[in-house]
Amino acid sequence: MRPGVHLLVAEPESVNVGLVVGPERAWLIDCGSSPAQGESIRAAAAAVSDRPLAGVALTHGHWDHSFGLAAFADLETIGQQDCQSAQRGDEAQRAARSLGLELDRLPGPSQTIGLIAVRDLGAGQVMELAHFGPAHTRGDLVVALPGADVIFVGDLIETAGPPQFDSESSVDGWVKSLDSLWAILKPNTLVAPGHGPVAEPWQVGHQRAGLAAIWGQTEWAYHQGLAPEQIYHHDQLEWPWDRATAERGIALAYAELRARGPRRAPLPLIQTRRRSDPAL
Repeated sequence: MRPGVHLLVAEPESVNVGLVVGPERAWLIDCGSSPAQGESIRAAAAAVSDRPLAGVALTHGHWDHSFGLAAFADLETIGQQDCQSAQRGDEAQRAARSLGLELDRLPGPSQTIGLIAVRDLGAGQVMELAHFGPAHTRGDLVVALPGADVIFVGDLIETAGPPQFDSESSVDGWVKSLDSLWAILKPNTLVAPGHGPVAEPWQVGHQRAGLAAIWGQTEWAYHQGLAPEQIYHHDQLEWPWDRATAERGIALAYAELRARGPRRAPLPLIQTRRRSDPAL
């Protein structure tokens, strides 16, 4: 990608795994979909650089990004404090069974963070980790490398296809997270997605617009009293991406809106008299 920043692709899920090589130490971003794949990734990292590997940072807890953690038990591994909800969810259970693994024996991160963390790469270079709120999952992290102008964003951005909604995805939160991501991008920033080719800033804006369309139109339809199954077919609404993706996003957005309850009517304005008013 750029000097000191490498991108590996872990198959068969085509997960982008980052290797960040600093002046004194290296870090991996995500670690593959099984303990065996984690071992292979660790060996590949050692072949690329002689810097000692300091740890692994997880962009989120989905199995294809995190089941390789068992290969790094001797290192610091970092995830957002809510990432294990995805690591232990129904999808993770199904994946573990299909791989012949026992989910309860697969480790989570050794360290968790809430909002922000920094790790030293040596000689004044740092790796910055930030959580912008619930989005693709409840525990997404972005990993920024200011010196290289590269950001790893996991599945917050997809270039291999449309965004993948999870049962715990927040459509509204995803839009807000991409607003926060957009605010820290520079014109030449490279954005490493969870799957697919490296993205440019305009692609972040493009996906943000699609998610905002799903959220905004569903919100309008919800307050018009439409049932969720009526929304996709409404003749005044248009949807990004394919039908299955749009309907999944609509269902999640509708559930978020319903959980918030009806909008409250605004409080009436209270008129006050000036002290100079003769009636006072």
